[in-house]
Amino acid sequence: MKLIPLLSLLALSTAAGASDFYLLGEFTHSKNTLGGNVFDSALSNAGATGLSSSVKGGSNQVRLQLGYKVNPNFALEGGYIDFGKAKYSSTYLTPAGSASGTVKAGGLDIAALGILPLSDSFSVFAKAGLVAARVKAELSSPLLSNSEKSNVVRPLLGLGVSYKLNESMDLRGEYEHVSGLGKASTTGKMNDNMVSFGMAFHF
Repeated sequence: MKLIPLLSLLALSTAAGASDFYLLGEFTHSKNTLGGNVFDSALSNAGATGLSSSVKGGSNQVRLQLGYKVNPNFALEGGYIDFGKAKYSSTYLTPAGSASGTVKAGGLDIAALGILPLSDSFSVFAKAGLVAARVKAELSSPLLSNSEKSNVVRPLLGLGVSYKLNESMDLRGEYEHVSGLGKASTTGKMNDNMVSFGMAFHF
């Protein structure tokens, strides 16, 4: 199942010319938001009172995508996305102490791109697809240590721009959003807003 996005693209190779395929490499920055309720509840159930908590999310990653341009207005892409992590921290009065936690997510995606050329070099695009993600939550404190995992399939939406350097290379920038990464009862649900910049190499 994990290979479906890449295999779906590779299966098109029998009907495609070599110049239709491209490899996309990008530097990404994720801004993650997470409700800390699942961590707060775990600590409260363990006996913590007077709880004060906060969540911060933001990290940098690298990703690779394999793409196939069906025609000038439509393309397919798939690969692996690292969504980074959100960090949880809290203090409690009784018994006096503190806790820290993280929620990490990453998974395989496949997406369709609708492309609008604005000139011979510039184009804009919108993308929509699905992500099959693994989400892991970890909590550590003197009261308890806990780890939970969940697998989810979530929609991915995005917008971007591309600039053609030559027949073999394009510059690329895009914004993507995925919500509901995780399960409310175990890992909590994390939302990811990701900005990416990179280059596509056609072969």
